[in-house]
Amino acid sequence: MSSQVFTMKLKTALVALLAVAAGTGGGVLLERRVLSAQDAPQQQAQSGPRILYWWDPMIPDFKSDKPGKSPMGMDMVPVYEGQDPGNAEETGVVTVSSAAMNNLGVRTAAAERTTLTPTIETFGSITFDESRTAHLHVRGKGWIERLHTRVLGEHVERGQLLMEVFSPDLITAAYEFVREAERGASGNTEGARRKLIALGVSDRQIEEIRKTKAVPERIKVYAPRTGVVEALGVAEGMYVESDVTLMSIVDHGSVWVIAEVLESQVGLVSRGMQAEVRVASQPGRTWTGTVDYVYPELRKDTRTARLRIRLENPDLALQPNMFASVRLATHPRADVLAIPNDALIRTGQAERVVLALGDGRFKPVPVKAGLAIGDRVEIIDGLKEGDRVVTSAQFLIDSESSLSAGFARMQQAEGPTANETAAVPAVGEGEITAIAADGSSVTISHGPIPEFSWPAMTMEFGVGPGVSVQGLAPGDRVRFGVVKAVDDTYTAASIERLNGAGRTP
Repeated sequence: MSSQVFTMKLKTALVALLAVAAGTGGGVLLERRVLSAQDAPQQQAQSGPRILYWWDPMIPDFKSDKPGKSPMGMDMVPVYEGQDPGNAEETGVVTVSSAAMNNLGVRTAAAERTTLTPTIETFGSITFDESRTAHLHVRGKGWIERLHTRVLGEHVERGQLLMEVFSPDLITAAYEFVREAERGASGNTEGARRKLIALGVSDRQIEEIRKTKAVPERIKVYAPRTGVVEALGVAEGMYVESDVTLMSIVDHGSVWVIAEVLESQVGLVSRGMQAEVRVASQPGRTWTGTVDYVYPELRKDTRTARLRIRLENPDLALQPNMFASVRLATHPRADVLAIPNDALIRTGQAERVVLALGDGRFKPVPVKAGLAIGDRVEIIDGLKEGDRVVTSAQFLIDSESSLSAGFARMQQAEGPTANETAAVPAVGEGEITAIAADGSSVTISHGPIPEFSWPAMTMEFGVGPGVSVQGLAPGDRVRFGVVKAVDDTYTAASIERLNGAGRTP
């Protein structure tokens, strides 16, 4: 009986001991499994590439140590260890289908090495040649007894008698000359002659006095050169002194053209450069001359620099105060990289072009532009010879690039889908009728736009981000892109002036 009880107690103890051991082992195993499962993602993350920072490809200089929105409102993307986002070939690249390219009218041109000859088209006014001007004075006190030339603008010849002056000083000097001549004293005669010359008596009249041995009652004043009477400061009977200008005579056989150039063009002008001058009174006729002087200071009122062009005027066709059109040919610039002027996109902060990568792929790239000469512009940095740039519809493509980190790809298809229509601006052409004073909206009288089922009409559009109306004015013919916002308003995503479209009066 007692042995059976002992045996049962022993079995009970063994079962309890086994249960405790099993529970302990299971708990340890369960703990290890749970902890292992919780640590697995962390261990996997530690084994993957490490995130260096977060950034917005549209704002390369903005970086953050945590995800979020960029200043442009775009979701930032991570940059992993070993990754160089600056070398990502596809950043900012858009692929445009051939159908879309035809609809947008995309055209390209190559950057080429060429020789550019800058020309400056400006204006000027004709004035008399101051180096061919003579001012008449008497060198003693007296009265105008006779005035033979009385009209401003009258043409006179060299040696023509202009007036006769009674001057006691001149009469006294003439008397001394006659007296010494009668005595035959050559030394004293020469002294008296020099005194007459000092008083302004001409050699012609001195010779008359010497021959006649008579003291004249009046001193004759002759024209020292051929020209036109530009100023007449006396009349018969007037009392004059040496500081009075009796008459001014200007030779119009040579004239000056005083032209003006902008401050930014001062570095292009220099003495000796060729100039072509035209006036409205002589259509089809051109005068050629050279710049003989560049004035050393700018005008305060207009901030323009003045330069002087000398022109021969034998037939007197050019008259002072005429308005003149001036064309200046500056020194040629050889071996410069140039693109069509239409390809350059200028903003308030930078300049860029849309680079054609081939196979319908495009990418805006920053450039540094130089001189714009005619329809070509010099590119100092940012392109190389042979690169192809977009010369039309580049504003539409650039607008797409400004809205996101990369361009939306347009799929090859027979026609645009609903998504494509929403992503790609509808293109229209028209004439600007009004521009808001703050540049926030523009009113355009445009033709039909099938994408929105619009007929020809006049409509006001908001100006989209990155779009500038600077340089545009009512009357300009433009091509523009229109996008529809979620609030059913329409915005001009791009505006470009059409080539060769002048403003209507």
